[in-house]
Amino acid sequence: MRLDFRLLAAAIAPLLVVWWVPPWAEVVLGEGLAAAALFVSSVAILEEVIFRGTIQSWLLARTRFQIKLSGLSRANWLTSALFVAAHLWQHPVLLAPGYLAVSLLLGYFRERYRGIAVPLILHIHYNLTLLLLPVLSQSLG
Repeated sequence: MRLDFRLLAAAIAPLLVVWWVPPWAEVVLGEGLAAAALFVSSVAILEEVIFRGTIQSWLLARTRFQIKLSGLSRANWLTSALFVAAHLWQHPVLLAPGYLAVSLLLGYFRERYRGIAVPLILHIHYNLTLLLLPVLSQSLG
């Protein structure tokens, strides 16, 4: 099996931006760190099943959504727009470009690996990294 450097870069990415992303709301951490980790992992699973597993898969079954725009399928672009819209109801609009970038990346890996396993693992990794690193840095600092 060959090393996928794009996947490796995607796995490292949250470590580079974690310090610029606002911390999770205290309500997420209210029941403790283990409960918060379970919550953010569950959210990632649900979102991947809905967005990459259902919506993007459905769109990819239609030829016109397989057409590439800037190297990414129309299915990925539309799914990512819906992903951003779904997050805007509870997150600041300033975070929309970040959500779009992450969603496009997850959609890219959904198509590259022809399934949701890789984007699902990446999404859980992103959520856990963005949850745990700020908490750990506060407790160490």
